[in-house]
Formats: sequence, structure tokens, C-alpha cells
Amino acid sequence: MLKYAKIKAVVVREDARGRGIGATLLKRCVQVYWQLDYVLLFGGFKTPRALGPYYTRQGFTVLQTGQTIDVGTLLAGAPIQLGSGPGETFFYRWSDRVM
Repeated sequence: MLKYAKIKAVVVREDARGRGIGATLLKRCVQVYWQLDYVLLFGGFKTPRALGPYYTRQGFTVLQTGQTIDVGTLLAGAPIQLGSGPGETFFYRWSDRVM
């Protein structure tokens, strides 16, 4: 079984940004999910927010608008695509156990 989780609602108040709080929260989320044997973490953000470089620094792969990843081949032996909807950018990270 492929265990995956969506990273959602990790937000730092605007006046507290730039201090590493968000990176620390995200790092802890990743640690907890890996300890629980999840193999894929993913999320999305509104494209105009331009958070791609932030998620890349946190070890995630950020896709271009409209791109998807195949999660089905691992799960069911047939391609199943996962990605974001219109106006959103998708990011993901596979556990080292999958790669």
C-alpha cells in the first residue's frame, strides 16, 4: 500500500516570517510522516504566491503548472497522475525508501 499525505495549512504569520519558523514546521512534518512509513508527501499553493523556491529549498520538487506525477505505477501497476488544479502549483517529495 502506498501511504501518502498532503501538506496543508503550514502558515507563518506575516510579521514572523524570515526567521526559519516555517522551515522548522515543515521539516518536523516531514520527519513525522517518514516515521509513520509514508512514502510520498505533496501539496500545492496558489501560483501567484511564487513559493516554488521556498519548497525547493525544503527538499521538495516543484512542478510547472499543468504537470503531474505518476503515483499509480507504484500503487497499482498502472499510471495514475497526481497534480494541482488551475491556478495552483504542485510540489512533492518521495521518501528515500521509494527511490
